[in-house]
Amino acid sequence: MDQVKPSKTRAELAATYIAYVVRYVYPLLLLPFYGRTLGPAGYGIVLAGMSLSNTLWRFVNFGFPTVGGRDTVYAKDRTERAAILSSHMTGRLLLCVPTAIFGLGAVAFSPVLSAHPMLGCTTVLLGLLAAFNPGWYYTSTGRALTSILIEVVGFITSLALIFLFVHEPSDLSRVFFLLLASCILQTVLGFGAIRREFSGWFSSIRAGIDLIHRSKIIFIYTGTSVLLVTASTYLLSVLAPAADVSAFGVAERLIAVALSLTVPASQILIPKVTYLVGVDPAKANRLAWRILAFFLAGSLVGVACTMVLADWLVPLVFGKGFQSSIPVLKFFVLVLPLSIVNQVIGLYFLVPRHRDRLLARAGVATAIVGIIAAIPLASHWGADGHGGLASAGRTDAADDAARLSGALRFDQRDLCGRQPRSRAASGRKRMTWDL
Repeated sequence: MDQVKPSKTRAELAATYIAYVVRYVYPLLLLPFYGRTLGPAGYGIVLAGMSLSNTLWRFVNFGFPTVGGRDTVYAKDRTERAAILSSHMTGRLLLCVPTAIFGLGAVAFSPVLSAHPMLGCTTVLLGLLAAFNPGWYYTSTGRALTSILIEVVGFITSLALIFLFVHEPSDLSRVFFLLLASCILQTVLGFGAIRREFSGWFSSIRAGIDLIHRSKIIFIYTGTSVLLVTASTYLLSVLAPAADVSAFGVAERLIAVALSLTVPASQILIPKVTYLVGVDPAKANRLAWRILAFFLAGSLVGVACTMVLADWLVPLVFGKGFQSSIPVLKFFVLVLPLSIVNQVIGLYFLVPRHRDRLLARAGVATAIVGIIAAIPLASHWGADGHGGLASAGRTDAADDAARLSGALRFDQRDLCGRQPRSRAASGRKRMTWDL
């Protein structure tokens, strides 16, 4: 048996957060650079394109990293892991076709993006290619440091290319070509290092379809609420002028950076919690509760800092032309703690225990509310209205997650991190975390 075991979690977490500084702080360097170099209108176009690209990436990703990481942790040998890799390539390729058609249609439907057709097509290609990033496999097999190194190389490359070749508003058309070049380099490095672990680059179509089927609940839960926020800037580009796109997009990007603070930890801790659920459920529960407490406290600090510093910091960093982003940012940040609770409940308590179907309710409800509210809010109140839409979506998702956790009827002893009573001893059927 050649089963993957978790490696040194603290060392990997430290290294992952160092890489986070490069991965997510570098956009904070680019935000003021884009704003001052391209102007509010040009930056609004970039934000709309990035919003569409990230949306397409999430469609092709389709919850695969979470399912793949869980499967890889339980895989018994290299043969099973090779089959997992191949099925993920096929699953993503199958989703690329409808997603590409949808993406090209979205470019044509947006007045902001359709005015730059070549930029729009590059945006679609960037979103599709980014979904093939094999970082989930590295972290699930205890090689997070390798994944981090590849990501750092890719992001430093993109940062250097942007600073070298984008100097004035007319250079707008170059932005997505440069980002695509960096993404290609990162993808080649990622697959080059694991090429010998494939038994074949692609699996059967049936295996790819089975992966899509097993990942759909994860996508519905984690994908729909996140997609509502990810796609918000693009949706606004369909209904409002570039100035409103810029005002909302800046606020959305800053909140996205805050939410993404949980991503490096999840790359290391989800496989860790999943492993512990199988060998020591009580320890898994204690770790999950500590994760929830830590991120919730951090989100509350973030809300306080935003309220105090936004009026001064936004004009200083982005320029006076972006003052309209301040009220949107202050309204948007209020749902940050609820989003954190939503993510932790789903990813650290329910997903490792295969309670995937319980997660679908929040995602479906959020998507329905968001789609119904999008047109009147954005049409009549522009960026402010769209900020309210995205905030409502986050609040609805967190509320549904709370109801789902309550529906499980957790045993109080289990929630405190101790072993629950057996079902035989309790004399009645009862769901616990150790299902």
